[in-house]
Amino acid sequence: MAYRFPQSAETIEQIMELLKNPRLDSNTGFHLAQILLHSDLSLLEPYRSELEQQQLFTLKHQQRIDIRSMPNDQLFQEFERYLKESYGKYYNEIDTFYGDQLVRELGRRACLDEAYILHELDSYNPDNDFGYDYIYYSQLAGEMRLESAIPFLCGFLGSDDDLLPAKAADALVRIGTEAVVSAVSEQYVRNRSHEYFGLYASDIFGKIKLPSSEAALLALLPEEDDLTNATNLANGLCEIGSIQGIPLVRQLVESGYDAMHMDLKESLYAHCIIAGQQLPELESWKSDLEEKRQKRRTVPLTLAPLVHSDKIGRNDPCPCGSGKKYKKCCGSNA
Repeated sequence: MAYRFPQSAETIEQIMELLKNPRLDSNTGFHLAQILLHSDLSLLEPYRSELEQQQLFTLKHQQRIDIRSMPNDQLFQEFERYLKESYGKYYNEIDTFYGDQLVRELGRRACLDEAYILHELDSYNPDNDFGYDYIYYSQLAGEMRLESAIPFLCGFLGSDDDLLPAKAADALVRIGTEAVVSAVSEQYVRNRSHEYFGLYASDIFGKIKLPSSEAALLALLPEEDDLTNATNLANGLCEIGSIQGIPLVRQLVESGYDAMHMDLKESLYAHCIIAGQQLPELESWKSDLEEKRQKRRTVPLTLAPLVHSDKIGRNDPCPCGSGKKYKKCCGSNA
């Protein structure tokens, strides 16, 4: 979650100290390095010599420096070149970090015409599953907070491509206005039974901290029959800090929710503690959650990027053994 947090000189110093800790597990170390990779370049300058000892970090850090130094025209041309060279490639064959940084810089400068971006989104062809244009232009619409892109992004939520709806959902959250809540709510009522739309749309409301988001969640949750979508909506009420939503979430916890999707009991427990709301179950939940945490601590944690020598197609079975397509499993977070 902290990849996109704005860092300060103090937090960067603390992260560098943590990385020196010999007891640091590889999981935490990997994420701390990723936070640094996404931090302001000027804040990293005092630690250049230390960071240059890591070859991968140095490469990606230099990519960011090169992108920041490009004039607007060159930046756009590089973005178009990246999209063209990515066409038809497997997802693990393209440098997604580089693509993300190009989009972030384009969004920061807002140097692309809004009409051009909308034109690219409008040209989406679901039968063309070999390019990444729509994915990155969806990201760019989010970076630039284009309300005019909301109808296209809502449409992508139901796409049979797990990467595109996930990026569209992220973009809608980044836009984060009343117009987004209204559009997603309206489409949700119409498309909740769609195989993918409800899954991604239900996760949006809790991340947009507006009264209208709470109202939408309170209205949608009682009418939701799909257990996974209902779990997402209930978690959204906890994320948004809804006091009025506690009875609804509590009822779902008691009647049964999609525990394979997330631990809703943990979300409700945290929400009640933060909001100062007392429930009779809290003490027993606390014991259960603490027991789970103890079990997690006994499991060795490793998180290094999974690299396969064989090419993995976006529609191929995921090598993790989940039985899902790669694009609907590990490929969505590669």
